[in-house]
Amino acid sequence: MQLTKAKSNRPLVKVLFLLSIIVSAFWIASYFPDLILTLIISLFLAFILRPYVLFLEFRLGIRRIYSVVIIFLLLGGILVIGGIIFVPIAIDRLKGLLDSFKNFPLDQKLNEAAIDITSGLPFLNPETVTRKVHEFVQTGVQSLNDMLASAAGFLVNLVIIPFITFFILAEGDAVLKRTIERVPNKYFEMTLNVLRKIQLELVGYLHGWFLDSVIVGVLNIIGFYIIGVNYAILLGVFAGISNLIPYVGPFFGVIPALLISLTQYGDFRQAFMIIMVTLVLVQLLDNVIIQPLCFSKTVDMHPVTVIIVLIIGNSLMGIAGMLLAIPLATILMVSAVETYWGLKNYQITA
Repeated sequence: MQLTKAKSNRPLVKVLFLLSIIVSAFWIASYFPDLILTLIISLFLAFILRPYVLFLEFRLGIRRIYSVVIIFLLLGGILVIGGIIFVPIAIDRLKGLLDSFKNFPLDQKLNEAAIDITSGLPFLNPETVTRKVHEFVQTGVQSLNDMLASAAGFLVNLVIIPFITFFILAEGDAVLKRTIERVPNKYFEMTLNVLRKIQLELVGYLHGWFLDSVIVGVLNIIGFYIIGVNYAILLGVFAGISNLIPYVGPFFGVIPALLISLTQYGDFRQAFMIIMVTLVLVQLLDNVIIQPLCFSKTVDMHPVTVIIVLIIGNSLMGIAGMLLAIPLATILMVSAVETYWGLKNYQITA
């Protein structure tokens, strides 16, 4: 009776041991956020490009290394042409945006906006509203500065990403195969199943994550154009990137639009329309239609779990941690569920 109970508890013990190893690895990795982000982006690019490499290799009979080189040359050509066309436009737009903020009396306009708000609402204290408006804007600007600083610091690593991606595409399958061959026989089938499920869930989530942000960005660009806010493309791109962070990202995305509308009109007359477009209409479409379509086949995670995971990611690695929190949580959850299922069903007791 005691032997049976010990055997029945062993799968749970093994799963907890596996999770402790993975969590420890993530905790150690949190001290190197730029490195982990570089690896994640490289893996993501490799997942995107891998089907095209396999097409050239197996359908057209081109050797793997040459297939990877061809894909890189095609992608590099597209990026160079796009850079020649769009980078000067983006620089010009950013220069105009910085010039508009340079001599703008932001504090004065914020005070006037607070007075306008309280004039029709006598139960509000103008000083309190003014202080809250300043705190909100300062918090938003600080968050924006942190994101830009993180992005600027990460630019150095962009040079490394193509090399890592090239190695993953050229040698990744062979390295994974040699690693799996060293797994003991009794764990072999279960390991293959766990890795396959992680790949399916993670690739599905990353594809959906990226597609959802692109669609949200395009919708924001259209919305900003319709309501007449300057720099609609830049604002839409920023909103799409911010949308990569679940729940809190859209609030980051609305702050630049509010500030630009303030410099454009001299007051917050467009604030209501901007909030309606970015935080109501687009997010409603995103939550009701876009996300269910993009994530229909990915791992299901409760909203409360998502929020907890985001808080942990932010405390460990800041903005990078919030971006990586859900993919890493997906790896943990799938590893735990599939390993426990495998240990139970394959009856591995030793």
